[in-house]
Amino acid sequence: MLNGGNEQLMTEHENRYKLMRLLDESFREVRKQIHAEWNRYNVHGLGMTHAKMLIILAEEGEQNVSYMAERLSITNGGVTGISDRLIDLGYMIRDRSSADRRVVLLRLTEEGRTVVENIRQVRKSVMMKLYRGMSLEHMQLALELFNLMSENLRQEQEEAQQEEH
Repeated sequence: MLNGGNEQLMTEHENRYKLMRLLDESFREVRKQIHAEWNRYNVHGLGMTHAKMLIILAEEGEQNVSYMAERLSITNGGVTGISDRLIDLGYMIRDRSSADRRVVLLRLTEEGRTVVENIRQVRKSVMMKLYRGMSLEHMQLALELFNLMSENLRQEQEEAQQEEH
């Protein structure tokens, strides 16, 4: 009887792992399709992080590099590289703070504001395709699941940081 219980437990564990792998593969496929759809409409070869930076600036106004790095979950150097491209395209400018000349501020140009409106339209188009046929309940459940996964990873990261100190 004890062996039967172990076998059942092992089978449940194996089934759970198989399902997790299928979920992971499905998530990666959806992500790949989202990127492909984004790239179909993409002007100037802007990546999603470029778009997110422009949207943050449009919604929150000028920001310093450190803030943008935190919001985008990238390094300050990553922000500099992305902002260099957006500046070259005329979508934003880099300024020094009048209060503290050491602080570099990023802000949108009028052309950048126009691009943000285009980005919003592309995003809406992608979302309409992605969520077509889903009920509000399906979308709410998906949101709850993504929030749970995000919280799981956030807790793991916090525990790892605490162990380092």
